[in-house]
Amino acid sequence: MFYKVFKKSFLHIIFLLSLIFFLINTVNAQYFSKETRIEAEKWADSVIKQLSLEEKIGQFIMASAYSGESENQKTIEWAIRKYNIGSLIFFKGEPTHEVILTNTYQSLSKFPLLIAMDAEWGVGMRLDSVLSFPKQMTYGFTNDTNLVYEMGKAVSYQCNRLGIHIDFAPVIDINNNPKNPVIHLRSFGENKETVSTLGLHYMKGLMENKILSVGKHFPGHGNTDIDSHKDLPKLSKSFNEIEETELYPFKELIKYGLEGMMVAHLQIPALDTTTNLPASLSKKIVKGLLIDSLDFKGLVFTDALNMKGVTKNFEEGNIEAMALLAGNDILVCPQNIAKAVHAIHKAVKDGLLTDSLIDARVRKILIYKYLLIGPKAKYISPVNVTEDLNNHNFKFFKQQVIEQSVTILKNTNNIIPLRGSGCSEYTVVYIGNGSVPSFHNTLKLFQKFDYLLVSSKSDSIVLDSIKHILQEKNKLIFVLTGTSSYNINNFGLKKSQIELINELLPKHTSIIVNFGSPYLLSQLGQADAIIQCTESDADFQNIGAQALMGAIPINGHLPVTINNQYKINDGITQSKITRLKFTTPDELGISYRKLSKIDSIVNAGIQKGAFPGAQLLIAKKGKVFYRKSFGYHTYDQVIKVKNTDIYDVASVTKIAATLLPIMKFYELGIIKLDTKLRKLIETQPLSGYGGATIKEILLHEAGFEAWIPFYKYMIDKNNLPLPHLFSDTLSENFPIQVCDNLFASKSIEDTIWKIIYSTPVKKAGKFVYSDLDFIFLKAIVDKISQQPFDEYLTSGYYDNLGMNNTMFNPAMKVFPDRIPPTEIDNYFRQNIIQAFVHDPAAALFGGVSGHAGLFSNATDLAILMQMFLNKGEYGGDRYFSTSTIDTFTHRQSTSSRRGLGFDKPETKIGEYNPASAKTPASAFGHTGFTGTCVWADPDNQLIFIFLSNRTFPDQNNKLINELKIRQEIQSVIYDILK
Repeated sequence: MFYKVFKKSFLHIIFLLSLIFFLINTVNAQYFSKETRIEAEKWADSVIKQLSLEEKIGQFIMASAYSGESENQKTIEWAIRKYNIGSLIFFKGEPTHEVILTNTYQSLSKFPLLIAMDAEWGVGMRLDSVLSFPKQMTYGFTNDTNLVYEMGKAVSYQCNRLGIHIDFAPVIDINNNPKNPVIHLRSFGENKETVSTLGLHYMKGLMENKILSVGKHFPGHGNTDIDSHKDLPKLSKSFNEIEETELYPFKELIKYGLEGMMVAHLQIPALDTTTNLPASLSKKIVKGLLIDSLDFKGLVFTDALNMKGVTKNFEEGNIEAMALLAGNDILVCPQNIAKAVHAIHKAVKDGLLTDSLIDARVRKILIYKYLLIGPKAKYISPVNVTEDLNNHNFKFFKQQVIEQSVTILKNTNNIIPLRGSGCSEYTVVYIGNGSVPSFHNTLKLFQKFDYLLVSSKSDSIVLDSIKHILQEKNKLIFVLTGTSSYNINNFGLKKSQIELINELLPKHTSIIVNFGSPYLLSQLGQADAIIQCTESDADFQNIGAQALMGAIPINGHLPVTINNQYKINDGITQSKITRLKFTTPDELGISYRKLSKIDSIVNAGIQKGAFPGAQLLIAKKGKVFYRKSFGYHTYDQVIKVKNTDIYDVASVTKIAATLLPIMKFYELGIIKLDTKLRKLIETQPLSGYGGATIKEILLHEAGFEAWIPFYKYMIDKNNLPLPHLFSDTLSENFPIQVCDNLFASKSIEDTIWKIIYSTPVKKAGKFVYSDLDFIFLKAIVDKISQQPFDEYLTSGYYDNLGMNNTMFNPAMKVFPDRIPPTEIDNYFRQNIIQAFVHDPAAALFGGVSGHAGLFSNATDLAILMQMFLNKGEYGGDRYFSTSTIDTFTHRQSTSSRRGLGFDKPETKIGEYNPASAKTPASAFGHTGFTGTCVWADPDNQLIFIFLSNRTFPDQNNKLINELKIRQEIQSVIYDILK
């Protein structure tokens, strides 16, 4: 209890300090200079003399505009020519066409048109092909004023780029009614100070860039349970309650420079007792309260006059006249422009509206036109407008907001973030529209999860089947992605979906990840852990999955009260990062232009024929900021390389497979570096192999031959496999598959070992890179583990780490279109080698060897290298001790650059360097014959992965080495990160 009280008090102090700081810097803010205002007044006085009464009335009209609708375009052009309407509000459309229409409409108008948009979360709220920023409640979860200010600036840029002058934002309604069906996520929250402070910052971001900010919905639409689009809501609170709560944000923004206000269609008996009269048409509320009592001097806008909240009880035309009489300046979205103009004209004729009032209102509108536009509207270029609206800075900004808004509301036994060793126990249940959501695509980057889909169309038979399946599962993750942003019809969920969740929650360890309204949680039972994200688009789902898996810290707090259990300001901080984060270069301040140099190197390599395609990944400080695929599987350019494709990584197998159990056996004391081979496995006594130590083998200093072309002992003079050793059919005598339609004898491994032992061993101590070293190391692992090598690695390391695309012999596990081929073999297997190991020796071992045979992708290998950089820890599990990692990754030889199993950068001038000369000596990694490399740099916390099939169609293609493509890319990386 003390902690909760302290936390709330502390947050309150922080809020007050930020508010004071903001107010000091905002008080009496003048977004337009005194000189500019004088110029605007002079211009307005000159223009008003040129206008007829009908044209003056036209200035009050803000007509609805749509890009892409020819009939609407005709209506707008007619209204401009006939009535000289003063402004437009754009709704649904497409950016380029909107710019073209804006230019057209401005050219038709005698005087500049004010162009508006209801762009609460950016112009993507209205336009297709444009990203949307998060809704306002998301910022409430962050309670970060700087983020809101930056959002205002970003939206102002978008508006300026489109020729928009007015944004109907921010929403400063206090959402203190959980049943509110229309404000909801559009509000910053239920705390009046928070709503005010965040609203002030949004306003400031807009106004500093000459976009008129319009606060809404005066005098407060948050405590209603009816949507004013559909009916007339009623705010049944006393005047004192309204003044104390609803009016607070409006008064604060007026005090600090708000220049636009939208009046809501709300019935408020405490302010005006007239039956069914909305605030927008009430003179007591608009003129009496807003203009006179609150001293608001800016532009007053009605809410849209085609909404049921106003049209239900009043006729078109009369509505607009009443709105002007009430004190509004601009009439938004009249149903019938001609009737509106006629009714206002009649009100003037009848003396209800005086000429002086008309002139004063028009003069105010014209002054704002000059302030926001000038005497003449500027031409807006339509070129690249969509690209400009979607620039990478905005995408990264949105990412930052989402990350800071993610909130943990419950975390029993700290099960979030999920540990690698426990992930396999969870089944994910997606409650949505029946399709696999974006969340799952991100989740697969970390771990493999079984999942089920529960759609709104799932009938009772399907739901019963799902219940039966899930009853057998230990742990469940409910991911809600198909919900509505508004509190209507159970937030878009079917009653049967909610019942399913509530029936299963008490029976399982469970996690809820809610992408949508936090109020939905009030309808759900008790989960062991809850992650709350306010929205459901792909960006939110991506971040939500990363939060669940421990790739980002979680700091959000509720801006509203859900029920007695989850109250305002609740939120559990989770700061520990356990896995790689997938992000953008922006987060690390890395230039896209500079990164394009890497693209150029890879594409040039493809053009020159060094390899047909490649995967490339770069991570720094645990953040993957570059993850790309290039080219095709083959030079025929049929199948493009994708990030999910897996490559034959060749000798990278040595550190990504064989070295893992060797390091563990060393750490456990099962083997020592000075242990001799003969102590661990049976060796032929007179062969000379048994005297080699583990350290000598790991350093490639045991005196073993570099490699043995075993297959040459097994082919005839025509390079065809010998029939007593191979068959084209699987059978008991030929059970080892070497490639498609080629199976080796069950005695083949014995034959290989006979060849090895008949090959002399040279004097130890000299570095000779040898595949035999790791063939022996695998034999040691087999003997100690008493398990098949590939199964041991998968269950002991790959599954827990989340390396779900790492495997031996993928032919039976992965579709071939995900595996680039490595060679057209015309010297042994007489086949295209695809989904089978390229290395012929590894192939003879059935595709599973200590020196080659592993298939993987760049993402999986980055996980492994990050575990090494983390000194043996990843995903909440520890695989190795720090001392083990240090021992094996540090240089351990006096005669070569090598670590124990790991390759290292060459420090001697004139010697071949597998890494860039700019790579520090602390780095470690390995390269592979097929055109692969993995490098980890502890000094810079940097990971570099490059995968290709440079051996296709011919392994004698050495351009990748001659051009030093991998080294050149690595050099560019270090240049970029300077």
